[in-house]
Amino acid sequence: MTDAASAARDQPLIAIDVVPMSFTSTDGLRVATARRPYAPFAGREALPGVLLDAAERLVDGAGRALRTKTGIEAAAVRHLAQVGAFDGPSRDPRDAAISIAFLAVVAPAVDGPLALWRPVDGAEPGLPFDHDTIVAAAVDQVRTRLWRDVPLTRALLGEVFPTSAAAQLHATLHGSAPDAGNLNRSLRTNPALVRATVPATASTRGGRPPATWTWAD
Repeated sequence: MTDAASAARDQPLIAIDVVPMSFTSTDGLRVATARRPYAPFAGREALPGVLLDAAERLVDGAGRALRTKTGIEAAAVRHLAQVGAFDGPSRDPRDAAISIAFLAVVAPAVDGPLALWRPVDGAEPGLPFDHDTIVAAAVDQVRTRLWRDVPLTRALLGEVFPTSAAAQLHATLHGSAPDAGNLNRSLRTNPALVRATVPATASTRGGRPPATWTWAD
């Protein structure tokens, strides 16, 4: 193939799409979208995404997507990981595009001025492009990597968390509550965890305080 022919060959665009996610016992597991200001799908909710610049690294594109589309700054991102690549000639009506998708665990106290947060099981259906598929893949990644991936799990549960929060996160991801005995055993024997010391309060004096955990390092 000549250089001219190679230059003329159609190349798909590279898009970066991000699934912002956070978890608290109060709000549960949530994902964020942002309303699109421009066509295609103007006014519809979608994942924050951008087209990758020629000299831009993938992680920098993910940060730019979060910052420009939701207002979530890099300092609020506890964990960032690739979910995978998504392709297909009809995924973007403008042009052929391959999406490199990221999962971003965001500190729950930071909403972002343009971010629209919803429970992970109550996200608006029918997101444009193939964003429903990307969200499902991100949730599945969390489901399969929870506890095995310490940085991911730590980002979701925070630095100190009660057993009840771990149980709630498991129930959200798996659709049923974990066996209490098995969960407590797995927390006690997890080398990444240590039992946290919680000062007694008026509500716990005279009774056993709930088990609370922190990270070994």
